[in-house]
Amino acid sequence: MIWRALAWLIARLPYAWLAPLGAALGWLVGSVLRIRRSHVENAMRTSGVAVEHAAGMYVSLGAGALEFLWLAGRGQSAVRFEDIVAFDGGSREVIGALHEAGAGFVFAGSHTGNWDLAACAIAHELPLLVVTKSLSARGIDAFWQGTRASYGVDLCLAHGAIARGRAALEQGGAVVMMIDQVPLARRHGIETEFLGRTAFVDKAPATLAAKAGSPLVVAASRRDENGIHRIAVLDVIAPPAHAGPAWIREATVRATRALDAHVRNYPSSWLWLHRRWRTPAS
Repeated sequence: MIWRALAWLIARLPYAWLAPLGAALGWLVGSVLRIRRSHVENAMRTSGVAVEHAAGMYVSLGAGALEFLWLAGRGQSAVRFEDIVAFDGGSREVIGALHEAGAGFVFAGSHTGNWDLAACAIAHELPLLVVTKSLSARGIDAFWQGTRASYGVDLCLAHGAIARGRAALEQGGAVVMMIDQVPLARRHGIETEFLGRTAFVDKAPATLAAKAGSPLVVAASRRDENGIHRIAVLDVIAPPAHAGPAWIREATVRATRALDAHVRNYPSSWLWLHRRWRTPAS
């Protein structure tokens, strides 16, 4: 009830107000309260990224939080995604052509820009299944999952995601699986370099693409200087017939390289709060 009431209040504001208000919220969290600020700066420093981008990351997160509440309070019928979301280069045409082919495709997604807003915008145009995690706070999790579902985003947990994903792909939809978080178990990932250090990368997106014979689309988003969310297709990796473990590894590494370049180009857009380089427990 509290989150719904807050969303209702935020939704009364003009969208243009969210960026400056989000900047203030990000400044409070990152510069006054300094929540995980040392972790963020250390991660940037060891990755060869200027720590000055840390402030921008908190600003982006603050704006993203208000934007999500705004979406939740507005509802799908009152949101014009074309006013707040754009596609870099020929990214819209690439996604459109893949969708029109009717065979489905897998997004290797990441926590860049406002990833939830990007998912809602894409679900507005084509069937989208997002493989997600549950938050430990049940009330917040229900609000988060419910808001995304209200915008047409289909959701499933990691357990059984390959089967659910194949079914969605067979119906011509797209499936989003993240590649920028530590896998649940060591056997689910491969080791490769990400931002200058060895990281375990989840191979599930490439595995699903290989099993279904579907393209793996590496995508990321960012907020530009005008507050527009820009979605970019960074790479499209098509599996050969009977793609096996070697292709899965190659595609996972290639996708990670593409994301690495995007984060280096737009450091404030990525979620540096995550303990990205830890080793899975088992």
